[in-house]
Amino acid sequence: MKYTVLIVDDEEPARDLLVSYARKIEELEVLPPMSNAMDARKVINEQSVDILLTDIQMDDLTGIDLIKTLKQPPITIFTTAYSEYALEGFELDIADYLVKPISFQRFYKAINKTIELIQFKTSNTTTPPPKVDSLPSSPKADYFFVKTNRKMVKTVYADILFVESYGEYVKIHTKDDLILALQTTQFMEQLLPEEDFVRIHRSYIVNLNHIQEIDGPTLIVEQHRLTISKRMRDGFMKRVQQKGII
Repeated sequence: MKYTVLIVDDEEPARDLLVSYARKIEELEVLPPMSNAMDARKVINEQSVDILLTDIQMDDLTGIDLIKTLKQPPITIFTTAYSEYALEGFELDIADYLVKPISFQRFYKAINKTIELIQFKTSNTTTPPPKVDSLPSSPKADYFFVKTNRKMVKTVYADILFVESYGEYVKIHTKDDLILALQTTQFMEQLLPEEDFVRIHRSYIVNLNHIQEIDGPTLIVEQHRLTISKRMRDGFMKRVQQKGII
């Protein structure tokens, strides 16, 4: 299967480099590259684009503004020379963020990740997640089943380290596995046992039983370093005190 990719960058050398990279990957069908976001927006609205690779800093309309103006943006990879835009890109639920200069190895990794996300989304379009208001107030068992990669996987609550927001999906990090599921973070927050799990960031729900270290705004869970948001820090500290962790 071929995936259409649109490359947008106002610098010709950058466009040419990404086009040359994309043409090396047989799964990609490379559309004519665009030098500005306005032309790219027109292409996206007129034809099917599976993957969008766009620079952020461009004249007239930035890559971030482009995404915000689209009702249904393609799965997007940001490319930029400025790493300070990474947080805003993450909040837009992009697939990846590439900082220039971009190596082919890093580009290839981002494309593979994006294709996997497209495939996962396609395989789950016929099975929408349950409505939040239909959830029980607390789980009756010590596990639940989650659909991933066309199969149902039994997931034990106690084995979950943390849940990470990933666009329309969540990554469920367990002791031995990483599960990509078509669910929302809000859904997971209501599903997980309140006595053991706490939201520490708009993108993270953590199992209190696996916390190893609290270092200011940083939380260590196994080998993972997670950020505690300022808005949620007071609530988090109250929960760990109630849990007897500190």
